[in-house]
Amino acid sequence: MQGLKTVVWLSALLVPIQVWAAPGFDLDLKELKKPSPPPAVAKKSKPVAAVKKKASTPTKRSGQPAQPPVTPPVEPAVASLSPSELALKAGEPCLLAERIAVAVARSVPAATLLNGLELHPVAAVSYGEVSVLITCGISAAEAYTYGRLLEEHQVELVNIRGDETAGQTARKVIDALALPYQIETDSASKDGTLTYLMPASQERQRPLRLTLQP
Repeated sequence: MQGLKTVVWLSALLVPIQVWAAPGFDLDLKELKKPSPPPAVAKKSKPVAAVKKKASTPTKRSGQPAQPPVTPPVEPAVASLSPSELALKAGEPCLLAERIAVAVARSVPAATLLNGLELHPVAAVSYGEVSVLITCGISAAEAYTYGRLLEEHQVELVNIRGDETAGQTARKVIDALALPYQIETDSASKDGTLTYLMPASQERQRPLRLTLQP
């Protein structure tokens, strides 16, 4: 029985297989060899024009004129303040030099400016970064020597001989302190009055009018 099944199975394999095709699928070989046409490319559509927005209508301006900006009041400058008044008698040159020095500058202890030197100044003053010692009656050689030694410590020495005029005395002190000034009256005036106008500064908040009376 087993041998019969084997014979049947081999007989089935030996039967020729016939392929049937439906009549509608018979194609000519020439038609198969023709290349197929390329796929059609879709045309790009034109972009739709953007819709223009309506311009906004300008706002109506009021008939009232624009108000100008309010400017805050300007405080008066220090230079515009009225000057302080100081009148000194010319008198003896050494005393005059001392009074001028303490009037136009700030008094400081003499020991801070002497730097160990044996001097006896009548005034020791400072204005800004300038320091000055006022001496009277020392010889020209001593004044030169002490002056050179004090220069090493940024200190100016003014020696009053005793024969200076009021104008010469004032200029010695004022120039040593490097003070700006303007002469309002000079020695050519009838009574010989000298008036010096000094502007305000960090050391002095108001201008100073210094008058030297004969």
